[in-house]
Amino acid sequence: MTEAAQWVMDTSAYTHLCRAGYASIIQSLAPHGVVLIPAEVNTEIEKGRDRHPGIPGVSTVNWAVHTSMTDDETWTALRVKAALGGGRCRHLGESAVIACAHHRNLVAVLDDRAAVAQADRLRVKAIDTMWIVAEAYKSLFDRDRTKTVELVDALLETDMYLPFKDGDSFFAWAWKEGMLP
Repeated sequence: MTEAAQWVMDTSAYTHLCRAGYASIIQSLAPHGVVLIPAEVNTEIEKGRDRHPGIPGVSTVNWAVHTSMTDDETWTALRVKAALGGGRCRHLGESAVIACAHHRNLVAVLDDRAAVAQADRLRVKAIDTMWIVAEAYKSLFDRDRTKTVELVDALLETDMYLPFKDGDSFFAWAWKEGMLP
């Protein structure tokens, strides 16, 4: 059996799961219990910590590790950033995540749909926060709907944009998306 590829995570999943009080599921579900955080994402996390002090710094947790891009990854990130557009500082984290995942054969954790499209273009496997929630439901929560509803409601309380309005709605959505059998 092939070993699961390590995750390289963007800001959204990290900050929203931490703010919701569910950072532990990152460690529990990530292969080897560790995610890589590119320097560009770390910068965004630190800015988020200014507004939300409950978000732990990457260097303070044992389940996240800083990484810097190689020259080749930097060039790939620049091409991804150009394709994503936006202002000078937009999509830097997503671009770094995609570039690292592409060159290192990792799984990108991305919530931005345009970034996922760029990952697909480069044949990078991508998952998102809702995939993590579905996996938590199946493997950590032993299919306990109440725990999953609490997690999704906590994410919504962080003002995370989700395609439904409450935790109960997650199940129908995840079924439709093929995340749940």
